[in-house]
Amino acid sequence: MPSPSIDTPEALDAAIKVSLNVRRERLMRAVRSQRIRTGVVFGFAACTAFFSLAAFVAGDREAATIIALMACLQFGVACVAGKAGRKKAVDSLREMDHST
Repeated sequence: MPSPSIDTPEALDAAIKVSLNVRRERLMRAVRSQRIRTGVVFGFAACTAFFSLAAFVAGDREAATIIALMACLQFGVACVAGKAGRKKAVDSLREMDHST
């Protein structure tokens, strides 16, 4: 015996539409949170760069160089990860829009 909630095609279409809207909202939230996380990582990388500057001012050139290299790596990883995360979420949104 079929379920009474999906006896009509209109009810099934409405349920699919609601499901797609919920999924779209989740993906939009993921894009926003990805932007926030990327900003936080850039902030931490900037702090690392300031630590490098502090080490240089303190006279420890070797530590300043190593910390500066770490900051560069953090900036690079943040750029790549942020771009990849946004691209994945946007591609998912496009794919979902094309499938409807």
